[in-house]
Amino acid sequence: MDRRDFIKKSLLTLALGGAAPSLLSKSALAAQSKDKILVVVNLFGGNDQLNTLVPFKNDLYYRLRPNIAIKRESVLDLGQNGQNLGLHPELRPLMSMWDQGNLALIPQVGYPNPNRSHFISTSIWHTADPTRKEETGWLGRWGDLQDDPFCDTFIGGASPQAVTGHKRTAPAVSGVDSFTLRMPKPFEEALEKEIAQPRLGPAEGVRQAMLSLRGALDKIGRIRAYSNKAQYPDNPFGKAMADVARMIAGGLGSSVYYTTLGGWDTHAAQPPRQQELLSYLAQTLSAFRQDMKALGRDQDVMIMVFSEFGRQVAENASFGTDHGQGGLMLVMGGGVRGGLYGSEPDLEDLELNALKYKTDFRNVYAASLRWIQADIQKVLGANFQPLGLI
Repeated sequence: MDRRDFIKKSLLTLALGGAAPSLLSKSALAAQSKDKILVVVNLFGGNDQLNTLVPFKNDLYYRLRPNIAIKRESVLDLGQNGQNLGLHPELRPLMSMWDQGNLALIPQVGYPNPNRSHFISTSIWHTADPTRKEETGWLGRWGDLQDDPFCDTFIGGASPQAVTGHKRTAPAVSGVDSFTLRMPKPFEEALEKEIAQPRLGPAEGVRQAMLSLRGALDKIGRIRAYSNKAQYPDNPFGKAMADVARMIAGGLGSSVYYTTLGGWDTHAAQPPRQQELLSYLAQTLSAFRQDMKALGRDQDVMIMVFSEFGRQVAENASFGTDHGQGGLMLVMGGGVRGGLYGSEPDLEDLELNALKYKTDFRNVYAASLRWIQADIQKVLGANFQPLGLI
């Protein structure tokens, strides 16, 4: 293989978009594992705050929801610090985090002039811009400021707006086990032989890139080899979070991981559907926390859970709830200051049958950006005061 062939074939290998996953075809440069990691979970559809964080001592709650309210005897009482609130019984796996002070519950989160459209409100949360003038995602803008192609990773199909910037978009990974780079064996052997030899000029630059690519492939191998130390639910969300744990264990190097759990648009027959989804959420997050503890990374990982809005207060005729405004965010991790960041909702002070927002979601975003040592002003466009989560 002469110098020209070496450069040509090496560059071809680097550009194998069809044979290599997008994560590797973006760049051959592997990043080092970061100190702090943010994991974002988007509950698409609008999770109902009132049946997740339940005002079970308020009789009005039961009068407004005669068919779908969570029974008093089933609610997980949060105690004195929970201000007459409790969790849905399917969230029991998260109670140990609450008791240890590592689970933050932030009720009635939203933004000025709330919008009740799924897609518009989701876009507002993704861009962090209620005026709807911004097209890039808040984490996409953060990614634009990094010089690391592995700085963030989306686990799922197409990367969402939240991780789309002006210059780059977070690579989308459908699953750890789909990572591959296939080359004919003779070519692979010849390439290994060639990249072992130092070169001059452009050829040396290509050789270094190929060495980095090989290092990235070795890293993917380590990710694949990691066996989760906890049992995750056998569903797409459970598998996605299990893969996040494997990526962290293998040292992929992302500071941000982003994934979704859909199905929260409970206009009809809400109780069984929300129960199932909350069970998926709690079991998965509990398993992920066990993995982080086993890795010694529990203090380094913040998990932030949000939905684009809450639901209306009174139930509808279909035993469900319609689109509302202020909703519930959850933030957890060994380094998180847990507790209730708000108060019991006032069920008599509503706006079109919905809870008013009390906390701007950008104050929560600011706390998560501080966690990963990001520039809040540059990412959010203003210096939003971070909620005291860390």
